[in-house]
Amino acid sequence: MTMTKTATSPTTATFPAFKLPRLDLDALFALHGANLAAAREIQDVLLEAAQAIARVQHGWVEQTSAVARAAMTGKEPMTAETVLAEIKGTTERTLAVVRQGVELGAAAQRRVGELFAQRATANVEQAKTLAA
Repeated sequence: MTMTKTATSPTTATFPAFKLPRLDLDALFALHGANLAAAREIQDVLLEAAQAIARVQHGWVEQTSAVARAAMTGKEPMTAETVLAEIKGTTERTLAVVRQGVELGAAAQRRVGELFAQRATANVEQAKTLAA
């Protein structure tokens, strides 16, 4: 005699409905595009600052090498007062170049900070509207 077993199906559990949040993809891509534009502007600011600093330093190198060349090719020896005046002038020019480089770098950093803060604020505001 063979026995046949019949399988009974277990009762199915009911889960609460899970709703995925709706995302406005156009707004999300617009936000991403604005972030990329801000990143590009930040890159431009930093590149311009680096170029300006390089131009200032290049001018200093040219001027200093011209002064050194003139001092080395002079026919008559320089007096102590002339040497001291040249050293003082070179030191003042060097400090002016350093000061100008620091000012250019600080201005660029300040602008980058402003741009970053603007984008961060805009991102938070837009994220609130996207999540709503």
